[in-house]
Amino acid sequence: MITDRLINVAVIGAGAFGRNHARVYQQLAQHGETVRLVGVVDCDRTRADAVAREFGCLAFSSIKQLTTTHREVQAASIAVPTIHHVEIALALMQKGVDVLIEKPLAPTLDEANKLIQAAKRRRRIAQVGHLERFNPAVRATLPLITRPMFFEVHRLSVFTPRSLDVDVVLDLMIHDLDVVLSFVNSPVKEIRAVGLPILSGKIDIANVRIEFESGCVANFTASRVSTERVRKLRLFQPQQ
Repeated sequence: MITDRLINVAVIGAGAFGRNHARVYQQLAQHGETVRLVGVVDCDRTRADAVAREFGCLAFSSIKQLTTTHREVQAASIAVPTIHHVEIALALMQKGVDVLIEKPLAPTLDEANKLIQAAKRRRRIAQVGHLERFNPAVRATLPLITRPMFFEVHRLSVFTPRSLDVDVVLDLMIHDLDVVLSFVNSPVKEIRAVGLPILSGKIDIANVRIEFESGCVANFTASRVSTERVRKLRLFQPQQ
């Protein structure tokens, strides 16, 4: 933290991702950071109660209940299904709360732009949880980048019933798209993609080929119906 002022935070959504946010906030407080977890919100009150008990805060069944009880809440993590991201973020920012939103930011570009404009208008911080940018391997690679010419990227996972409101590109591939775009730093020239639904109503396995103006080519494969978990990014550039 760059401030000595105590920051009161809340977590919206008490599923697996929300529980992780609550855990991290508690650990930050235990390590002397100026952050205090004041509440967990979930429409399933039983689930909210369980996470709140585990991490020593209060449970709420709605944002209105949270902001009425704790008017001093300054920031919140949003870890609900993607289709609710914009609605909840707008409600929190209207109350003067800064937001950290789990990826993907929104299910459509129009909704993402709506959220960004609202953050600017209300002068709120709105961040998205692209944590792979801060993966130690990614951070160690960045200073080594010269002129990347080819990427081969695989992100495969076994099937789980979470995040089925979005397809595998927004669920998994989005991490690698974000990382490669930051590595290449060149406008996109062409995109070719194919995907198929396998076990859900949305695309569960996809392959994407992106060509950049710089001449770099990146091939991405993402699957949430794999028999094994794979995380692999290979990079080729002159002499390396």
